[in-house]
Amino acid sequence: MNREEILKEFKGIEGINEAKKIYKTLAKKLHPDMEGGNEESFKILNAVYTDLIEHKIYFSNDFKIDIELEKIISLILHFENITIELVGSWVWVSGDTKEIKEKLKELGFKWASKKKMWFYGEMKGRNPQEKSMEEIKSKYGSETLKSKEKKQIAS
Repeated sequence: MNREEILKEFKGIEGINEAKKIYKTLAKKLHPDMEGGNEESFKILNAVYTDLIEHKIYFSNDFKIDIELEKIISLILHFENITIELVGSWVWVSGDTKEIKEKLKELGFKWASKKKMWFYGEMKGRNPQEKSMEEIKSKYGSETLKSKEKKQIAS
């Protein structure tokens, strides 16, 4: 099985327990010691599953979004004059944020002083070579959920 076929198996899951069941079923089928299984497919399965677990990503139609991030986004969508971007597993907020600074802090956002933006999501560690937003977007992918001109969240 290739990556796309394995991802399709996880499509529509609603939680970690469902992901575990699918993983176990596929692992039994794709393990190199099993008839029809092979090392490459098993490695792909492990990579996909690890990504799901680490980022708590569950699939809804063709758009993947972390359930926790979806809640955070819904709490800030109504603010005006801001841009909300989903970049990898982080929510980034830019624009006129001075008036909502305390609310963002309450929700767990942190200020990235060099980028002049707020972010929500766990940073795994300090990178000695600071990346620009364009480099981060290029590496993890991005989706603008709301721009200063009041757009609705993608669904």
